[in-house]
Amino acid sequence: MSNIKWIFMLGISLIVGMIGCKKGDTGPAGPVGPAGPDSVVYSSWISLSPTYNTNDSLFEQALFAPSITKSILDSGIILSYINLGTSDKPDVVPVSSLNYLFAFEEFVEDSIYIKIYPILDPSGLPYRYVTIPGSKIAGNNATGTVNGYTIKELRSMPYEHAQSIVGN
Repeated sequence: MSNIKWIFMLGISLIVGMIGCKKGDTGPAGPVGPAGPDSVVYSSWISLSPTYNTNDSLFEQALFAPSITKSILDSGIILSYINLGTSDKPDVVPVSSLNYLFAFEEFVEDSIYIKIYPILDPSGLPYRYVTIPGSKIAGNNATGTVNGYTIKELRSMPYEHAQSIVGN
């Protein structure tokens, strides 16, 4: 009988506790926390306008690339793409797979330097680069992969596939 009495008292206490409690007023906001980790940055599509260099018989262009920082160069990944198609039918291709077209592509802080073989005039072709910080790589695992893909695999995959893997 005493067990029933204790159960009854416990039940009454719980019911009174649930009915008698209400949510209080919201307190003041706390201080702003530190900035979050870097994330993947996509450039806008840059319309190429290279100049032809008669000394080396190549088209050359320097591009301003503000998301290419020392940190990205030291521990991140840079992917680059060119659209060889049209706006109606895009054909976005990784630059790393175009060694027959791109003679040279160099990434330095704030800039990209490209040299293109004169197979075609690249003027007006859309070019885009993507920077992936080292924290995104290290956050996946210690083998230097991003969501299970190696850097080499990322550099050679189609833009849409890479975008779905490294998107913010």
